[in-house]
Amino acid sequence: MIRTRTIATLAALGGMTAAIGLLAGLPAAKADELADLRANQELLQQRLDQLSQAAPAAPASPIGVGSFPRSFLIPGTDTSMRVGGQGVGSVLWYMKGFATGGALNGAGGVNETFTDGQGGTGNLANIPLKSPTVGPAAGPAANAVGYAPSRSSDWQFSGKQSQIFLDVRQPSPYGEIKAFVSFDFAASNTNTILNVNEGSVNGYIPRFREGYATFAGILAGQTVGTFVDNDSTPELLDFGGETGTNFVARTPQVRYTYPLPNGQSVAIAAEQPNGLIAGPFGTYYLDTNAIPTAASCAAVITPAATTTNITNACLGNAAFFDPSQQLLPTFVARWRIDQPWGHLQVGATTVGYYLNDGRGLNQSYLGYGGAISGHVFTWGKDNMGGGFVGGNGIGDQIANGVGLATNFGAALAGDPLAVNGTNSASKFSGGNGVVPGASVAMRNLYDSAVLSRTIVAFAAHVYYQHWWTDQLRSSVDFSMNHNDVPDLPGYALSRQTGANAGAVNKELEITHLNLMWSPVAFVDLGIEGAWGHRQVVSNLRGDAYTLQTAMKVRF
Repeated sequence: MIRTRTIATLAALGGMTAAIGLLAGLPAAKADELADLRANQELLQQRLDQLSQAAPAAPASPIGVGSFPRSFLIPGTDTSMRVGGQGVGSVLWYMKGFATGGALNGAGGVNETFTDGQGGTGNLANIPLKSPTVGPAAGPAANAVGYAPSRSSDWQFSGKQSQIFLDVRQPSPYGEIKAFVSFDFAASNTNTILNVNEGSVNGYIPRFREGYATFAGILAGQTVGTFVDNDSTPELLDFGGETGTNFVARTPQVRYTYPLPNGQSVAIAAEQPNGLIAGPFGTYYLDTNAIPTAASCAAVITPAATTTNITNACLGNAAFFDPSQQLLPTFVARWRIDQPWGHLQVGATTVGYYLNDGRGLNQSYLGYGGAISGHVFTWGKDNMGGGFVGGNGIGDQIANGVGLATNFGAALAGDPLAVNGTNSASKFSGGNGVVPGASVAMRNLYDSAVLSRTIVAFAAHVYYQHWWTDQLRSSVDFSMNHNDVPDLPGYALSRQTGANAGAVNKELEITHLNLMWSPVAFVDLGIEGAWGHRQVVSNLRGDAYTLQTAMKVRF
């Protein structure tokens, strides 16, 4: 009994001792854990101190967003790119005045050159002219100058205004560097036979519109001319636009632009020369060429009392008689200011003309002119604008402007080589039985009778745009241009008759009225009426009336 009680007592004392030992070890374990926590906290504080001393990071921007609106950043570079353009469908009704095709003695069907509007670069300069004898008793003579009342109405459905462009920009120490290329499908098919071209398959081809690069204020390539001021023109469905505005729409050039304070800038440019010249067989540009494979014909002349059969082109057209030569760029200087109230632009230009037929003709002329244009906001989003441009020999620096008149190619008085009294194609033949010395002498004699004059021209345009709502607006405009074509000794252009009566335009006028609706951003729907008027140097006239609708989606 005593022994059992002793064993129990010893067991109790052992358990108590173990418990006391365990309790004594807990503070030591707790101390080690707290020491670890303190060490971790010190390391974390050191890391926070290091981060607080580092440079603050720039605000993060959304991944892929480029440096200009609707552009994206090319991965791994600082280059921004935008692929954009527009899809367009238009329906154009020529109620009267459609420029007919070459079939049926000039009263033929579809002329694909003017499918998208009757404006300044469209149908306007080619409106069929009314014959002075038009009437019940006129008969076939009514068609002598291309007027066929029953053939001057037409419908045109088109998507040729659709276009696509690529805009690429990159920052540099010299400012923003830019490359831009655009195409549409409005190439002219005038000299191409495309049967059934209005069906499911057509021959429309991409047309190069713009392609240029900019660096440090320098622009090189093809884009809108430096003389142009598109901000002074209205919003139109007519793809041909106004007439008499500052031109050239798009041309190869080298331009330098220097920014000035308060929204001002000055620019100087050297541009590709391509002045418009008026001759006996119509107007032609510097780069107008006859078709190389045109069929030739035979003409019999009698130089030095010797009858010789020689082969000639015998073409009574402007292309065959194009002696123009490009020896001087078109120079342009421009000042512009942009402000919240609108903008103002002033420009000056010089245009060179050189006529050289490779033998005795060697003439040079310098045209010049100036322009002022702009636009202003009236109230709300309403705005109005316009401009005036004029000069002597200013040529294609005015839309539809003629720069030089010449009688080269006409059957001039005393011309020993006149063919059938209509032209002097034979003087361009060399040899073929003709005594070389006599041929040179006769060509020199003809060239000495050639006279040319620069043409005084002026133009004006004005528009007003009213916003009915934030999505609905209307524009009304009027534009005109006048070419004071002179009479030249030996061939009076102003007294042309017959087939050549409509060859040179004296005055063009056009007006538009439209209603445009943008139900959502980047979508335009509209309807537009237009009236165009044409008067040539012989004072024959023609009118055109159109109604056009279109839907445009920009992207």
